[in-house]
Amino acid sequence: MNIISYLEWRGDISITRLPLCEADYAVIGCCSYFPYDGIVPGDFDSKPVNMWDAVTRIRELEDLEGDGRSFHYRDDDEMTQTLLTSPRFTAIDLIGFRNIIDEEKEEQFSAITMLLPGRQTVVVFRGTDRTLTGWKEDFNMFYLENVPSQDEALKYLEESASHTEGDIYICGHSKGGNLSMYSAALCSESVKERIKGIISLDGPGFSQEFVESDAFNSIKDILCNYIPQQSIVGMFLEHSERHCVIHSSGTAFWQHSIYTWEIQRGEFIREENTRKLSKNVDATMENWLRSIDKPKREKILEGIWQVVEASGVDNTEDLLTFKSTVNMLRSMGNVDSETKQIINEGAKLFFRAIKKMTSDNKAVRKENRTVRRETRKETRTEKKETRKENRIIRRETRIKKRLKSEDSSPQTV
Repeated sequence: MNIISYLEWRGDISITRLPLCEADYAVIGCCSYFPYDGIVPGDFDSKPVNMWDAVTRIRELEDLEGDGRSFHYRDDDEMTQTLLTSPRFTAIDLIGFRNIIDEEKEEQFSAITMLLPGRQTVVVFRGTDRTLTGWKEDFNMFYLENVPSQDEALKYLEESASHTEGDIYICGHSKGGNLSMYSAALCSESVKERIKGIISLDGPGFSQEFVESDAFNSIKDILCNYIPQQSIVGMFLEHSERHCVIHSSGTAFWQHSIYTWEIQRGEFIREENTRKLSKNVDATMENWLRSIDKPKREKILEGIWQVVEASGVDNTEDLLTFKSTVNMLRSMGNVDSETKQIINEGAKLFFRAIKKMTSDNKAVRKENRTVRRETRKETRTEKKETRKENRIIRRETRIKKRLKSEDSSPQTV
């Protein structure tokens, strides 16, 4: 099952009765991409908005695209429908929504704070959206020690913590996972003492210096980075944290979507190790980072970005249209020979990776069929057990009511 079928199965059980599990953090990671603009307050002094009310308002909007508001993933529409029938999540309150797109600073940042029953707080960071500004900031991570969204994440965590009490959990998907780790590592000691878990969902890493720092080492015991078996994004840059390889029903880059991650009894289905594609990406990135110093990386990536900007579009959806592709090819003539050579070498590496991916995908698809069969069997068993548990609970409730009724009835002498 994926996270939507998980919600259909376990969405009726409150968080107070069943604490957060791995599948819940996957749901939370997906929720970070919803268009809360104008619905959830950006400050922490206003009244929080209930998840049910926020999602209902999002779905009530007649024209999602009309005001620049849209779902990030195709499955977000079905997810919002399912959430409305899931008391497990509709009881959550939302506050402190931020969504920053700053072209001048080359920053894309978004975060929201979720208030759970029992004085628990989950600070959630969104990953890269479809804007070219967001992707440009991702490029900058390869040669800058830190980027604006990381500084913003640290400030946001401190602010959220100052307006909440109790335990804090930090979660994020893709770049949001990177922001979760960064903010937790560098926050004040008073905030760090309250952090009980850091969950990165296929998040990229950092520079070698940062992952070897005392600040990063101080959070490794409560940090886990979940990556699918053909992870690409989660292989970027350096990692030293504990990671769990999980099974995805997708292939290659499409495994990055949390909606493809397989779940069993509320936990991710584990894989022993990453696949050839993921290892190839990791080795290629490691060789590239070690062979090219940061000033040269900056020059190369700026050259690549000049080509991207020549497309004349402002989002990734329109980037690969015929017109934008022609514009990018024409702009290659303005790039210096050294950068052009690196781009050509990068293209060769890309096509080699595609070749490896094709053979790798055959094995992954075969595994997926096996996992789906086993999951269906397990789901049927779980549903039987759930029905049995519910019958027992109903029977015990009836007995308690009967005994209470007998105790309260007048005694005859």
